[in-house]
Amino acid sequence: MKTLNLRFILTIPAISLVLACRGGDPGSSTSPTTPPLQAATVPDTPPPAPAANYYSTNFGLTENPIDEVGRWVGGKSVGLDWNNVQTAAGKAFAADLTGTPGRYSDPIAVLNTSFAPNQYAQGTVSRAYGYSPRDQHEIELLLRFQITAHSARGYEVLWAHTGGIAIVRWNSPLGSFTELANARIGAAINGDVLRAEIIGSVIRVYKNGALVLTGPSNTTWTDGQPGMGFWPLAGATLSSYGWKSFEAGSL
Repeated sequence: MKTLNLRFILTIPAISLVLACRGGDPGSSTSPTTPPLQAATVPDTPPPAPAANYYSTNFGLTENPIDEVGRWVGGKSVGLDWNNVQTAAGKAFAADLTGTPGRYSDPIAVLNTSFAPNQYAQGTVSRAYGYSPRDQHEIELLLRFQITAHSARGYEVLWAHTGGIAIVRWNSPLGSFTELANARIGAAINGDVLRAEIIGSVIRVYKNGALVLTGPSNTTWTDGQPGMGFWPLAGATLSSYGWKSFEAGSL
């Protein structure tokens, strides 16, 4: 989404998903007057639902929309008013241009596992050499995001193909958003790494490890999941600007 004339594991074959779970050791029993008995297994209580604190993918599947065995929630498939994200040839990109059903119907996807409120999302840029569409095309990282029917809310960090970045709060209804901060960091090139972190009420953005933008304190959204998105307007080539890898984690 949108301002400045910009609007800015399971993978196969790669998987990295770290889970927190609980287990127990088998018990044993012996008697001083009889031969030792075989160790008896004591059933453990059911473990709590796993809570992910790390996920990464290199987009090894060809999917529209991205699913990765049920890991993702889509902007169109679940949110209805937005568009989906697709994957092919080791990259993720928009499944459709924005403009239908609305100018801000960004293709978005959010992980459906429960991350801590302090979290990060990070992507490695996939950009075709010399790509420069006649109108805006953005790649996006999402934080504390939630998609439900007719609602998409959370925080977006966008990077427009022209070089501007922005931190934007999505307010839930289609087209309702508030810009919180912006800067110019230069146009992305293939292989650049963008990282967005939220700790407490503050979002920080890093380009190739260097801090490039800090947003003001904002306490509107206190939970939600990491994700990604895009904003390609008419004239954009969908697969020419996207992510070649994505990772997210709790902080």
